[in-house]
Amino acid sequence: MLISTFFSKILETNQTHQIMETTKIRNIMFFVFILKSLVVQSISKPFLEQKNVINLDLNNIHAEKLWNKTLVGKKKSLSGKKYSKNKNTAIINVNTEELKRRLNFLNQKSQIKILKYNSIVHASIESYLRMNKYIGKIISLSDFFFPMFEEKLENYHLPKELKYLAIIESNLNPIVTSKAGAKGIWQFMPETGKIYNLDINHLYDERNDPIKSTEAACRYLKFLYKKIGNWEFVLAAYNAGPGTVEKILQRSKNRKNFWELLEFFPKETQNYIPKFIAINYVMNYYKEHNIYKHYFSPYKYKIKETILIPIKQKISLKFYALNLNISYQDLILLNPKYLVDLIPSGNKLRLPKNKIFLFKSKNKFFLKKNT
Repeated sequence: MLISTFFSKILETNQTHQIMETTKIRNIMFFVFILKSLVVQSISKPFLEQKNVINLDLNNIHAEKLWNKTLVGKKKSLSGKKYSKNKNTAIINVNTEELKRRLNFLNQKSQIKILKYNSIVHASIESYLRMNKYIGKIISLSDFFFPMFEEKLENYHLPKELKYLAIIESNLNPIVTSKAGAKGIWQFMPETGKIYNLDINHLYDERNDPIKSTEAACRYLKFLYKKIGNWEFVLAAYNAGPGTVEKILQRSKNRKNFWELLEFFPKETQNYIPKFIAINYVMNYYKEHNIYKHYFSPYKYKIKETILIPIKQKISLKFYALNLNISYQDLILLNPKYLVDLIPSGNKLRLPKNKIFLFKSKNKFFLKKNT
């Protein structure tokens, strides 16, 4: 009898444990279900009109990663065996007298009149010529950027050859960041960028926007020339800062020539003016040195073939790529300012004009057009 009672108590205990475990599991499942519902609801709310959308990938994907992925995808076409139309070896040396003659010709056409010969400039030119494949890529990228640069420079009544500064600053890479924290195609530091209305936050950085940063660069160069009045020192100030140039000029009031004051400038600035003269030469005489642009450019569209569209609500770049039948990588290239795969509401997206016909069926995502 005692044994029977003992076993029945054990059974009751086991049943109680089973009921408790079952209840516990149900509670956990219910909690997971509620949590899942809340997550789905929070994600879907900003995207009420999106159906069958691919994974939005809204993690903090930095622009560098997106661009690296894009450029890796283009590597085969950009780094194949055929780099140029001419298979002849690049001519990396140039005769002194011929170089003097060519620089003098460029200087006569120049608005800034600083394209003059010396041995430092000569060495800088030959250094660039030795990087002939790099120059070929730069020429290809310049087809995309230079028409816009020239238009902006003309609007601000600035010399068009200032467009070559962007090559020295960034190699025409709109998202590159220096060790000092300068960013974008014109390499603005955060403080200077903010002075010239380039917004910076955790979602986007307008220093990476080629058009906005070019506007800012024009305004900054205009300010420097008004302040200093000498193009050699303006370029030095763009590199080292106007404060550095002012101190050097105050200490050496009897010498107003950059080359006479060369030793007082930081090492990087000492090389900056020779580089500027050198890249002017190379970009005008590359064919004479058997250097040609690449067959392919990562940019499929010219800037004038694109349009800015205001965005009504926050949304993924991938969503637009899918719904407007455009390559995601092309969309990244056209919109380098975004640091993550998300466009905040009230911002603008640059799209090819040939996609406008799709807006009639998608216009609930857009505000009025803004060219």
